Amino acid sequence: MRNLKFPKHIKNIGIEGVLGVGKTTIAKIIAERCNGRLILEEAESNPFLPLFYRDKKKYAFQTQLWFLISRYRQLSQAFVQMDLFYDVNVFDYIFAKDRIFATINLEENELALYNNIASVLEERIPVLDYVIYLQASTDVLLKRIAKRGRHYEKDIDEDYIEQLNQAYNQFFFHYSDSPLLIINTNDIDFVKKAGDLEEILNEIAKSLPGTHFFTPPDSKTKIFFDDKKRGSEEQI
Repeated sequence: MRNLKFPKHIKNIGIEGVLGVGKTTIAKIIAERCNGRLILEEAESNPFLPLFYRDKKKYAFQTQLWFLISRYRQLSQAFVQMDLFYDVNVFDYIFAKDRIFATINLEENELALYNNIASVLEERIPVLDYVIYLQASTDVLLKRIAKRGRHYEKDIDEDYIEQLNQAYNQFFFHYSDSPLLIINTNDIDFVKKAGDLEEILNEIAKSLPGTHFFTPPDSKTKIFFDDKKRGSEEQI
């Protein structure tokens, strides 16, 4: 198992991507490999989320405001209370994601009010040192969402995920606040295949400045050495 070592100036790492892409899984692995403190989004604690997926128009503002306050509280506390026992903070979201959802979900008057509140809070959140964006097609995202079977996601429709996916891609196409690594995850399975995971981690560990894109070779036609060592002949 490969340990990760980041440069000393990298203390706060954010993992992003549309729901279902695997950002929480990668965040957990990175935190484990680099002696990082893991900070997970409190999505399942949002009491409005199941209602939102059933009636977006009616519950969008309550849902969005709850997330805005929750994310602000989590991030502000994590930055202020840096744990001396850990080398880095690893977040499975970035604060800016809230505006992506708000732009899609809120009506014009709701969005204006939201933006007034969000602008005040954003000024108090430090910029992350490194951001990793996991990218996938809408079809792949829908399959992964269905596979994980979360009860409050059963009412998600394809059009919403497509709209969200486009918004994320647009946002990160213009993102420049932090060093950014964009990873295409369409043809890999970093949960089941150790080779796929190690290839991603190797790229993440480079922590290069600027914006970089990484498209792993198609894992369906690739055999990794670690699989051979386990005596497996399976092509992954």
